[in-house]
Amino acid sequence: MEKPYWIHFTGIGDEEVGYISVAQANSHIPFDIKRVYWVYQTPEHIERGNHAHKICKQVLIAVNGLVEIELENARGIKEIFSLNTPAIGLFVPVMHWRKINMGKDAVLLCLASEEFEESDYIRDHALFNSTKK
Repeated sequence: MEKPYWIHFTGIGDEEVGYISVAQANSHIPFDIKRVYWVYQTPEHIERGNHAHKICKQVLIAVNGLVEIELENARGIKEIFSLNTPAIGLFVPVMHWRKINMGKDAVLLCLASEEFEESDYIRDHALFNSTKK
C-alpha cells in the first residue's frame, strides 16, 4: 500500500523578483497528469473532500494560504498534513479518505492522475470502512 508523502518543488528566484516552482509529470509528479483543478473561496467552516479514490492518485498544493488535510488509509490509520507553501506538494495515493479544511483566502491546486469519473469515488465513509483490512 502506497503512503502519502511530501514532494518538494525547486524554487527559482529570490525575494526581489519572486519565485517560480515547477512540477513535471514523471519527474516531480509520480504519474502522468490527466486533470488539473483548484479549489478557492471556500468558507472556513466548510469541510471539503469527504471521499476516497479507487484509481486516481493526486498531488495537492496550497498555492495560497493554509490547507489542513486529514488522510485515513484503508487500515484506519489517520495522518494530518498542513500545506502552507506553494513549494511543497502532498502525494495522496488511492484508497485514502480525505477531509480538507481551508483557511481564509486559501487556494488548493490538485494534479490528478485520472480524468473525472464518478465511479472512481467512494463518497460513503461506511463503505470506505468496509474495505479496511
